[in-house]
Amino acid sequence: MARPRRRRGTSSEPSTPKKGQIVEPQVIHCERNPQANDGSNTSNPVANLSLLDHIVEFDRKFSAWVHEHGLGIFFYVFLRSLEFSGDGVFLIPCAAATFVAPKPKLTPEVRMFFFNLFMAFVFDLIFVSIIKKIVRRPRPVYNRNHFMTVQVDHWSFPSGHSTRALMVVTMFGLYIPMWRDQSHRIWLPFLQEKLRNRIDILPEFVPTAETILISVIGSTVTGWAIATTSSRIILGRHFFCDVVAGSLLGILEAFFAYYFLAIPIDTSEDIYRRINEVFAWIENSAWRLVHGRNFLIHEMASR
Repeated sequence: MARPRRRRGTSSEPSTPKKGQIVEPQVIHCERNPQANDGSNTSNPVANLSLLDHIVEFDRKFSAWVHEHGLGIFFYVFLRSLEFSGDGVFLIPCAAATFVAPKPKLTPEVRMFFFNLFMAFVFDLIFVSIIKKIVRRPRPVYNRNHFMTVQVDHWSFPSGHSTRALMVVTMFGLYIPMWRDQSHRIWLPFLQEKLRNRIDILPEFVPTAETILISVIGSTVTGWAIATTSSRIILGRHFFCDVVAGSLLGILEAFFAYYFLAIPIDTSEDIYRRINEVFAWIENSAWRLVHGRNFLIHEMASR
């Protein structure tokens, strides 16, 4: 490797002063570090966290604290039952089965409500799945292997149980006029018929009784929703922010389904009639098949 050339008269070694020569003192300039006293401590990683990082850190610690202390307070079986009651595998078939229930059991208005609730559940299932795939926030690491229901994904944000629970509450509130009419025409007369030997409701107290009945049902549904969303944190299924975001999303989805996806009562009854025709055809076909086989068995036995 070639050595760099030096100019004549120069030397890489520091020159030694000659005899009698005055040596000027060498001044060393020290630059001040502007980051030394600017108020930031680079050695502390907490000081470098952004606002979002602080929120996530608080979310994790608070959720872990609720999970640790909540399991010692609430009954584990009760929490697991709430988990199952808010699962889509349970709620979606329940809404569909209630819609196709026998005609004397429900009025057209109630069938319309459960059909719209079923459609809202389907919309929620698709929409929440898309958000989870985009955000991809992992579930809490604790209590990972104690799921009662089938987990279709491993992502935590937002909580699907919370969206469905708050959707049910909001949909019930949006259909309050219909429930009042149901209470006046069906529920209260039914209770009067069953309790006619025990309680006699005067005509002037009928509106009050209807209000009390609606309030009891609404309070029950609201209490179930609050307990279900809280159980997601206590059981360690979701973080606190997942539940809050899921609850807000469920309310927005309910309003969207009510104003933009609602099926009118005529369309609902037409769908109900067509589904019943299909079920009737399946039932008749199965009966003919079984009856024909029984006839052949009896004929062969007689021979």
